[in-house]
Amino acid sequence: MMESRRRLVLMALILIAFGWRIWRLDFQSLWRDEVDAIFFAVRNLNETLSMFVQAAQNGPFYFLSLRPWFAIVGTSEYALRFPSAAAGTLSVPLVWQVGRRLLPTPGDARGSFWLSTALLGALFFAINPYQVWYGQEGKMYATVTCLALLSSWLWLRGIREGGWQTWLAYLAVVSIALYVHLLMVLLIPFHLAWFAVAWPVSRLHWRGYGAALAGLVLPYLPMVWWHWMLLTAPEKLSGFTFTSLPTMLSGLALSHVRGFITAVDLLWLAPVFFLFGAGLLVGVMAIADRPSAGRAALQPVRRHLMLLVWLALPILLIFVISLRQPVFTERYIIWIGPAAMFFMALGLRVLVDNSGRIAWPVALIFLIYVAGLWAELAWQQKEKIIKYDLRTAMQYVGARRSPAELLILQIPHQEWAYRYYTSDFGPNPFAGSDARLGWWVGGPYTNWERGDEAEREEVNRYLSNVTAGAGDVWVLLSESTMWDRRQLMDEWLAAHATLEEEKPFAGVTVRLYQMNASDP
Repeated sequence: MMESRRRLVLMALILIAFGWRIWRLDFQSLWRDEVDAIFFAVRNLNETLSMFVQAAQNGPFYFLSLRPWFAIVGTSEYALRFPSAAAGTLSVPLVWQVGRRLLPTPGDARGSFWLSTALLGALFFAINPYQVWYGQEGKMYATVTCLALLSSWLWLRGIREGGWQTWLAYLAVVSIALYVHLLMVLLIPFHLAWFAVAWPVSRLHWRGYGAALAGLVLPYLPMVWWHWMLLTAPEKLSGFTFTSLPTMLSGLALSHVRGFITAVDLLWLAPVFFLFGAGLLVGVMAIADRPSAGRAALQPVRRHLMLLVWLALPILLIFVISLRQPVFTERYIIWIGPAAMFFMALGLRVLVDNSGRIAWPVALIFLIYVAGLWAELAWQQKEKIIKYDLRTAMQYVGARRSPAELLILQIPHQEWAYRYYTSDFGPNPFAGSDARLGWWVGGPYTNWERGDEAEREEVNRYLSNVTAGAGDVWVLLSESTMWDRRQLMDEWLAAHATLEEEKPFAGVTVRLYQMNASDP
């Protein structure tokens, strides 16, 4: 009877997670990186395959997996993001599977399922606004989380039960993860640390794990030389700026708690941090002893420490790497999120297990509050335009502009968004896009260290050349400070053209200029 109820509860939770991720899946416009994902997937196959051996190329397996999917269903925003929604949904039962092996709850054997750490962790994951956001984005981050969970579940199963099939599956999953995102190489030291913490229990199947580690040498070999080059280069090669450890920690904490709705008073987030803190400090009391392999048992304190390793080690490793070459951005280690939610689940369990009857209603209040808060934040993410509205802006220009009229894209890379959003979203939206794009140029890059006057001369030289013979000139501005912080292009156009129309969109501005006939 209990087994049937368990299955029903898990199925309901999976369906909730799926529905929450596909609802308004295509509401937000694609941002530049999502358009890139489509381009990398549908371009010449040899170019995508070459990413496996090219330095610093990220995600070839992810793009290859999209290719046959696009051939079947097209390249609409919904089609691009659906695999992420599916990966985010699949992660829910994986959170439960990892939780029941790593963090068994006292009374699990007697059927105490409803407030088990595994179920609470899965519930928190299903509704967490940060995970929901990336479950609705056409990039690899939901897939990364799914692969991290799957590899961790296989690791826990292999250490407890052994079996060559389990370790072969572990080898395959980690190998794939390395080429879905380059920083998934952190899975290797992460599981090695688990192996050390779980000793001596982990030694019972060390041969299988050792063989899997040896097997990982082969898929990692193409990365070795450029990883070494990146770490030993005297100059900065990455496109990131250095982030201090306190800033990393605060950014990660806020992102995982509130998602992308930043206008939230910290007081409203306090119950979430309280549960996390309780689980971190005293959550070991809510973990049961359970045999791990044969007659050996992995003590609660070691299980708690393994959870802490999952949360902290990837952050520390990225920080150490960033001392040499900055590589930190919060989404790169999104897969530590389930560990934080397990700590919250332990915090809730501590209330129930150690404070008497009064704790049951208190725990229920905390659970309802967190669920309500996260549901509200995720709902706002689906209702507010958060990403730059390239879709509406590009389609507005495409419907009114002749390809013979000059188009200036302040960030030249936005040409791919224009090509995409003026297409029919078929299997290859970039086919024939040269004709749709027509006459266009990139805006001048002015963020050099030269003085204003020297930069004005360069802008004048460039724009005088590229606008020669133009009448109507369309300008699309988005993230323009990345390209022209001093707005020198705007200054030049104000002096040499007449502004006919200006149309603002979320994060994007479209302008139509008429070049002055009197200018040479």
